[in-house]
Amino acid sequence: MIKNTITINRKMDICIGGTFLPLPCFFPSISTIKTNLPPLEYLKILTALKYPLLLISAYDLYHCNLNQLNAIKKLLEHAINNKQIVLIDSGNYESYWKNDKTWSIEKYREILKSIPHQIAFCYDVFEWGIGLQEIINNIEDEVVKSQSFSHGTIVVPILHSAKKLLPKIITKLADRLNPLFIAIPERELGDGMLERATNVFKIRKELNKKSQYYPLHLLGTGNPLSILIYSICGADSFDGLEWCQTTVNCDTGLLYHFQQREFFKLDPKLQKISGLPYSQLTIAYNLKFYNKWMNKINKGFLNNNMIEIVDSYLPNRMVVLLKEKLPEVFK
Repeated sequence: MIKNTITINRKMDICIGGTFLPLPCFFPSISTIKTNLPPLEYLKILTALKYPLLLISAYDLYHCNLNQLNAIKKLLEHAINNKQIVLIDSGNYESYWKNDKTWSIEKYREILKSIPHQIAFCYDVFEWGIGLQEIINNIEDEVVKSQSFSHGTIVVPILHSAKKLLPKIITKLADRLNPLFIAIPERELGDGMLERATNVFKIRKELNKKSQYYPLHLLGTGNPLSILIYSICGADSFDGLEWCQTTVNCDTGLLYHFQQREFFKLDPKLQKISGLPYSQLTIAYNLKFYNKWMNKINKGFLNNNMIEIVDSYLPNRMVVLLKEKLPEVFK
C-alpha cells in the first residue's frame, strides 16, 4: 500500500475558448492508423455522446473526399457550439506509418485554414542528432509558421528530442513561447513504463520552477492505468487510440481485445441503445468509461485521495516497483 504521495504543484483546469477544461484530461484520437472505421464515423459517435474533447488528424482530413469533409466540418462546428474542444493534430503520425513523404506544412496549412477547431499542434519535424539550441529554434519556427495560418486559434508545440535533453529543452521552450501546454510523444520518454514515469516527473519538477504553470501533454497515451501513473507524476493531458482499438474492463481499467466487449456489462443507458452495430456500441461503452475515469482522477486530486485510487487499480507488484523507482512520488 502507498502510505503517502508527494504533493506536486499542479493546475486543475485551463481555459480554452471560454470553456474551462479540467486537468488531467484525455483527448480521444481520430485516426486511420490501426482503426476500423473512417474518421467521420468516429466523429459522429464523439459528437452524439458529447464527449468534451477530441483530436483529429489533419492528414486524414486532407485525404477525405469532399462529401466526407463537408460532413466533418458541420459536425466539428456543432461540437464547438456544444462546448466540445477540437484539437487538430499535425498528421505526421499518419504520414509516417503510411510512408507518405508528400505530407507537408503547406498541406497542413490548408486544413488549419478550413477546418473548425480551437487548438492545433504545430507542424512537427523529426530531426535527430542536432543540438539543443537548434531543436528549440526549429520548434519555435514551426509554432510561428503554424500560428500564422491558424486564424488566431491556439497552437501548441510538440517536442521531439533525446530523452536526456527533454527537461532542459522543455523549460527553455516555456520561456521562449509561453505556450498553453507542451506536448511530448510518450514513446520518446523511455523504453519502459518506469523510465517514462521517471522522466515525466523530472520534466514536471523543472517546469514547476517557472513562475507560471505549464501543462504537459503526452501524445499516444490512452491506456487508463498509464494515464493514472503519469498524472500522479505530473502530466496533465493525454491522447490515444485505445478508446476505439480495444475494450476496457470498467471495473479494473485493464484493456482487452476489441471483440471481447460482450464479456463486460453495459450500463443501463447503453442497454437502451443496444441495437447499435457492435463497433459503435463498443466505442460508446469505452467513451463512457474514459469520461468517468478522467472525472475520477480529477476528483482524486481535488479531494486528495489519489492514494485510494492507486491502491484500488494498480497491482501490488506495480506499486512496489513504482515506490522503488520513484520514491519522491510513491512513498
